[in-house]
Amino acid sequence: MAAGKTLNIGIVVNRSKPGAKEVLAQIVDFSKSHPNLHLRFEKRTGALIHQPGLSESELAKKSDLLLVAGGDGSLLDVVEAIFPSQVPILGVNIGSLGFLTAVSETEVETIFPYLAENDLRLSPRLVLETIFHHVNGRNQNIPCALNDVVISRTNVSRLVRVRVEVGDYLVTEYVCDGLIVSTPTGSTAYSLAAGGPILSPDADSILLTPICPHTLTNRALVVGTDQSIRIRVIRQPGVPAPTVQFDGRPGGNLRTHEWLEIKPAKTKAQLAYLPHSDFYRVLRQKLKWSGASV
Repeated sequence: MAAGKTLNIGIVVNRSKPGAKEVLAQIVDFSKSHPNLHLRFEKRTGALIHQPGLSESELAKKSDLLLVAGGDGSLLDVVEAIFPSQVPILGVNIGSLGFLTAVSETEVETIFPYLAENDLRLSPRLVLETIFHHVNGRNQNIPCALNDVVISRTNVSRLVRVRVEVGDYLVTEYVCDGLIVSTPTGSTAYSLAAGGPILSPDADSILLTPICPHTLTNRALVVGTDQSIRIRVIRQPGVPAPTVQFDGRPGGNLRTHEWLEIKPAKTKAQLAYLPHSDFYRVLRQKLKWSGASV
């Protein structure tokens, strides 16, 4: 992002997070001494400081950059709300872990010089688009999942059987608690907890991670992005239809004779970071990697 021009910044703060109002006050105070920074607020954010606000989608239309203060979940919500907008999103973490956010709440002052100079690094992120083919012939389009699409069982005592095809080829039928279809961005989320590998955010790949598979040799699989992924559930007597979630948002149940068609969206989401940001440094910090030290 180039320096030397007015920067319209849309502010979204998760007001349920402790410290949210303090982070908002810091941003507002800084903008007062930098006339090239023009702030606008999301509705609930504006209410915190008695300022008018806009919906997230309207805010994106009037902004050059969105600054989202919350956790990774807050950032995912904003991505979904404004997609396919190409307005970059910069995250301030006032959550617990924060792989997607650029800085923590204790480091918020470090972003101010870069905002003043409009000096940020953009990171385009692959997004999953899903067509949910329902049994009644109706097709439902879910345009955006930045992290993952998750199919999971509803009965704690019965495994589901999930058939996966990539392009014209059968991959396998997983007997498992569920299946995670993840982007590289989402590889550090649920997929990681389920034993999947970590992918670099710029990898042109999709990750299939079974959840607690019955067959121990079933492992996570990295596939290309040039073919669609089709997912069906194989009928088993007494086993209820599994649920589907898109970045944690409920998507209903996947019933017999229905299927999901998952592919990369034509448009990527744009995340913003400080120029010196380093994904591998974030991994070392968040995952407590220490080399040979134990």
